[in-house]
Amino acid sequence: MAIKLTKQQQQVLAAGVLGLGAFVYCYVQFFWLPISKKTKEIRTEIEALEREIETAKRQAGRLADLDRQLISLNERKIEAEKRLPKKKAVTDILVTLDAVASQYNVVLLSFAPGPNKPAQYFTEFRFPISVRGTFHNIGRFLASLALEQRLYNVYDVKFPEPTEGSGEMRVNLILVAYQYKEG
Repeated sequence: MAIKLTKQQQQVLAAGVLGLGAFVYCYVQFFWLPISKKTKEIRTEIEALEREIETAKRQAGRLADLDRQLISLNERKIEAEKRLPKKKAVTDILVTLDAVASQYNVVLLSFAPGPNKPAQYFTEFRFPISVRGTFHNIGRFLASLALEQRLYNVYDVKFPEPTEGSGEMRVNLILVAYQYKEG
């Protein structure tokens, strides 16, 4: 079955095919490709945002745990600063010595600042002191100092012979208090 077209019909058909081709070309070039490109960019952006949202959700889930850790670390920091303060606070040291001495019937005879000895993370403050009391009371006094919240150490403890009758002695020692060095 052969279809015979006239010259005019062939021209109309050719013009229609060319017009359809031009329409398809324009549609693809000016609508389809730009929109699909924009769609792909938006899809990529949405996927990136979804990944960020997932990351944020995971981090938000850890927020309560991080808050608990922060509170715990702050409490530990405060406790550590009580043991190793940032300030010299000689008056606090003297008040502590006096309170512990009176608790164990030990008399604080002398207290003087001595040389400082810097270390990497802290500074040692040395205080030559003299106390008077019985051997056991002085021992309890030194043990109580070791149990204080602030860190203390004693060096060069010299126990002389006790006096006849009272059993008291005058003990010279070097008390060391520590201060945290910042920076």
